Amino acid sequence: TPHPHRPPHDMSQSDDELPILAPALSAPELLGANAAEKKLYWDRSHYDSPESQVRALAKSSTLYIGNMAFSTRSKHLRALFCKIGPVVNIFLGLDRYRKTPCGFAFVVYEKRVHADEAISCLSGTKLDGRIIRAELDAGFKPGRQYGRGVSGGQVRDDRRATTRDPDRGGRAPNASKWEAPRRQQTRPYPSQAPPTSPTSGDKRRLSDQEVQQPPAKNPRFQEEGSDEEMD
Repeated sequence: TPHPHRPPHDMSQSDDELPILAPALSAPELLGANAAEKKLYWDRSHYDSPESQVRALAKSSTLYIGNMAFSTRSKHLRALFCKIGPVVNIFLGLDRYRKTPCGFAFVVYEKRVHADEAISCLSGTKLDGRIIRAELDAGFKPGRQYGRGVSGGQVRDDRRATTRDPDRGGRAPNASKWEAPRRQQTRPYPSQAPPTSPTSGDKRRLSDQEVQQPPAKNPRFQEEGSDEEMD
């Protein structure tokens, strides 16, 4: 007698036609899952294997906060994320060389449930003019607060090193310094060269010559004391 709550098995369907479940993802595949959205990666500098990072991720209550404004400080993050639950600690990301904020942070919650809720509620919200990104992180370790980019900041900032992000309140690390535009000299005579005038040195030499040289003689008059007579 068939069970009243169980649908009868279709005997016409062979075992070959039954749906086959996809195998469970391995740790490396899990780290690369949804790479376009969360950009998960294996942090080789702090985890000896992808599996160890996945195990830490499974029980972590730490969030990675990205796309922050350079002006955002720990107190701003705490005021926002404390609305979800108790925050144990906040580690502000710093430029490796300048030791200044460079747009990311780690928020450590007391409980995992609050970290999951913060991702649902706060990721994609605007803070200090920036739409922040909240992702589950395997856990903060000393040294992770420093940027890993060549310039000292984040790697993603190196990709746009020649541009400035005005919303972040700072200049790209490798962007050239701003210079005031040079004033173009306009010629008063665009169609022809301007009239030349003697320089100060030339004027001085001309004045000396005028003093030293006697006035030109007028042939109509005789010099005093001349014995010659004009015809």
